[in-house]
Amino acid sequence: MPSIAIVDHEALVALDIAKTLERAGYKAPARFERGSDFLAALRAGARWDLILVDVDLSGDASGPEVALAARTEGGIPAVLITALSDARPGGGAMAAQPLGILVKPFSERELLGTAEIALVRAGMEKKLSYSEKRYRSLFDYGISPRCIADDNGVVLEANASFSNLFACSGRGSALASLFARPEAWGEVRGSIAGGRIVPGSEYEMVDGKGGRLAVFASFYGFREAETGRALLSAEFSDLTESRRLRDELQQAQKMEAMGRLAGGIAHDFNNILTAIVGHAEMLKLDIGPNEPAYEDVIGIAKTAGRASQLTRQLLGFSRKQPYSPKRISVTQAVRDAASLLRKLAGESILFSTILPQTDPMAYADPVQIEQVLINLVVNARDALEGRSGGRITVLVEQRRLSATTPIGSMTLEPGDYAVIEVADNGIGISEEIAGKIFDPFFTTKAAGKGTGLGLAIVSSVAAQTGGAIGLRTKVGEGTTFALWIPAAGASGAEGAGESAGESAGNAARGADSGDGAASAGKADLALPGKPTILVVDDDETVLGFLSYALFKAGAAVISARNAGEAMILAERHSFDLLVADINLPGLDGIELAARLAAGWLERGKLPCVFISGRIDETVAIPEGAAFLEKPFTPGELIAAMRGVLGSP
Repeated sequence: MPSIAIVDHEALVALDIAKTLERAGYKAPARFERGSDFLAALRAGARWDLILVDVDLSGDASGPEVALAARTEGGIPAVLITALSDARPGGGAMAAQPLGILVKPFSERELLGTAEIALVRAGMEKKLSYSEKRYRSLFDYGISPRCIADDNGVVLEANASFSNLFACSGRGSALASLFARPEAWGEVRGSIAGGRIVPGSEYEMVDGKGGRLAVFASFYGFREAETGRALLSAEFSDLTESRRLRDELQQAQKMEAMGRLAGGIAHDFNNILTAIVGHAEMLKLDIGPNEPAYEDVIGIAKTAGRASQLTRQLLGFSRKQPYSPKRISVTQAVRDAASLLRKLAGESILFSTILPQTDPMAYADPVQIEQVLINLVVNARDALEGRSGGRITVLVEQRRLSATTPIGSMTLEPGDYAVIEVADNGIGISEEIAGKIFDPFFTTKAAGKGTGLGLAIVSSVAAQTGGAIGLRTKVGEGTTFALWIPAAGASGAEGAGESAGESAGNAARGADSGDGAASAGKADLALPGKPTILVVDDDETVLGFLSYALFKAGAAVISARNAGEAMILAERHSFDLLVADINLPGLDGIELAARLAAGWLERGKLPCVFISGRIDETVAIPEGAAFLEKPFTPGELIAAMRGVLGSP
């Protein structure tokens, strides 16, 4: 049963009230003759569900004071007892918001009825108070930004999340100022005025500092209960970060798709170039340098060499190019490339290098580092076109990051890094363009002067090394690109031997040296002993070229378009050497060689030359085999075959 306290200076009246309540089933009420005694018990922690207090208490605490203290300090409602039958209690007693008034003399029925009604109202007040506190907690401390505004959009109430999201004080802010598009606020306001709820929609909004936000928001209108004033309730959800992550995911998926496309194109194009380079080389041998058409053949070979460079850039972007990291001196890598870079810069540009006394070491593919330097210097040269006093500076130094640091689109962990900077005092890059320059095939150069792959490859190499590429630029003043590579430390040991990827890189450089096709004499294109060669390639053009070149070299050729056909032919014919494309449909070239090797046990190890226009760094070339990256020349093919056959 509810607990009740009686505060009345007339002891007999208090006793009579207590007995009446006990007979009705209430617990024996606590009785206080003086208000000060009740207040002492209240402040000591005593609590009741209701107090019956005489307005006309005498002493140092009056009835109104007791009622007010019970309400404000203990949340205890009061029923006032008064002898004034023709007036409301005075002395501030009504400020305690009594739940009932008993006028002396009152009957038992009036006492119990008033007490019962007061307790019911007290229970309702507690529930309402709890509900209000819960709503206030949800509103004030909720993680969703919320506000209540008038019909003009002036914020009347806002929680902390709202103030944090929009970087404003909240109260007094204008919702109209938060919309990036004023017409969007007009649409929301019109819908609310028409009695419609605005469901969740995405809006471009701005914060108090001018920052752009992507926000999911909903609005609805209601009327204030006391005044009938039209109000607006709004709830927001910040989508800025999730949209950024979504855009990054889409960009990553696009880059992956572009990489696959680039790898596929490069593979097919390398097959075509292999035939072009090979036939051009064979034609050079047939017509001789004194023939008028000889220069045309040289032009074909040079053009094919340039096309070969483009395919290697495509493969580097798609990460199909073999990655052969080793512990290198970054300073020495720049020093070795300086002469080439100086020529690329041109005579009208002041080219300089700044190299440190302490040599930074890093694990990287030296070929890729050279490619990065070439791409950055060429871009710097183009940015200086038409400007006098042009300067390009390549700087190398070792830097230490003491904390996690964002560099470009990457975040680098604390540690030591080797840094290569390429700086120019050219035209600079605008903010709008700076966000796109690392996208593949994006270029601002005139048609025919750029492929849009240079910086995409630089970004790819930076990520492959575990580093990042940074950019500092200002329109009209110049640009600095900084390649960050994790330092290797002084104690690192170089990997022993040359990996398959390294061999591929060496073959690629050989195929692109000189005039685009390594020159060879007729004696260099002869195979002694007239060996029988099993040639396997799924590209008809390449297969035709290989068969023709090997026939001209004096070999007997057995050609197959796939591994299955090759195994059938191997059962019917004996052969001395296998030339196989690694990327065959179904069974690849290396697996094919492993199966064919079983029939060679009595003759020793099967001599193999593997070829490919695209090789993954996970591919392991068998020991003793040779590898050629397409496109290659007939001279390189014959040299590789002689090597595995043991011929001089």
